Order: sequence, then structure tokens, then C-alpha cells
Amino acid sequence: MKSFIFPSFKTLTTLAVISLMVIGGNIPGVKAIPKLSILAQVIQGSSGGPVNSVNCGFIANSPNYTINLTERVDYMRITVQAVGGQPTLLVVGPQANDSFCVLGDRGSGLRPEISGVWEPGIYNIFIGDRTGTQHKFTLNISRSK
Repeated sequence: MKSFIFPSFKTLTTLAVISLMVIGGNIPGVKAIPKLSILAQVIQGSSGGPVNSVNCGFIANSPNYTINLTERVDYMRITVQAVGGQPTLLVVGPQANDSFCVLGDRGSGLRPEISGVWEPGIYNIFIGDRTGTQHKFTLNISRSK
């Protein structure tokens, strides 16, 4: 799958993911989500940042949230709702070259969303903004259809 982030950032992300895999699952900010234990999570934060991801808006230097799936999840949905701006959702992983960019559009009420089957591995989630500004956001992770 084609990456939407520039090579130097991609290299840093790859190194971070490899480091997380080598060190293990007891790292602050990395949430291990077993297949059956988590039905929903809500995370709040600030969107955007100084890094121009080119096609997925401006993002922070590090992920807003990281998920470590220990098993395949047959269905999971991630939705972002921001107060202002034009939010984006960039998911990097589980493989080093995988990245998925979802843009909020008027049809979705500026609420980027991605859902489907999620393979085991580490996913770095960036909440960006196409306007280059920062806004409060709510990230919803759900296994309900």
C-alpha cells in the first residue's frame, strides 16, 4: 500500500515500531488490545502538529495513540470528531509500509472513519488537520457495528 508520509518520517516511525516490538508491551501509551477484552474506547487530545504528511494534513511528531493488537480483530471502527478545522485520520501499521489516510469531508460531517478487519500488530494513529491548525478531538475506537 502506498505511504502518504515522507520518507524521513516513515523511517522514524519504522524504527519506533521495531523498538516497540523488541522491548515489549509494557510501554506507556501503547495499549495492547486482546481480541475479546475491549468493546469501546474514547480518547481525547489535540489534532494537528508541525509535520506536513503531504496528503493527510499536518500531524504531530509522534502518534496521538498507539494500539497493539495481539490477535486479529474481525471488526473494529475508528472515528474522529474534532471541534473545528478539517480533521484527518492517519493509521500507520501494522506493517512498516502500511498507511491509511482518511479525510473528513462534508458528507461525513468532517468525521474521518475507518473500519474493517484488523490484523495483529502495532498501529500508530495520528489525528491531523488539513488546515495546519490544532483543535480538540475525540477518538472513538469501537468493535460494535
